[in-house]
Amino acid sequence: MYTLTKGPSKLVAQRRTAWQHVEQQLDNGPAGESGPKPVQYVERTPDPRLQNFVPIDLDEWWAQQFLARITNCS
Repeated sequence: MYTLTKGPSKLVAQRRTAWQHVEQQLDNGPAGESGPKPVQYVERTPDPRLQNFVPIDLDEWWAQQFLARITNCS
C-alpha cells in the first residue's frame, strides 16, 4: 500500500543524490569522467534591493508551524 511519506522521501533521496553528483562535478569532477561540467552562476553585480535580505531557516519554520498546529488543536 502506498503511504504519503514513501513518495516524498523517495523524491527527496533522488534529489539529494543528484545534487551531490552536481556538487562533486563542480568541485573537481569524478575521476576518469569526461564531458561537460555544470556551469556555476555567480552574480557579478548584486541587486541593491537584496542588500538586507536575510534567508530563513525552513526547518525551523516548519517546526514552528507544526508546533502551532499541535497547540491550536489542544
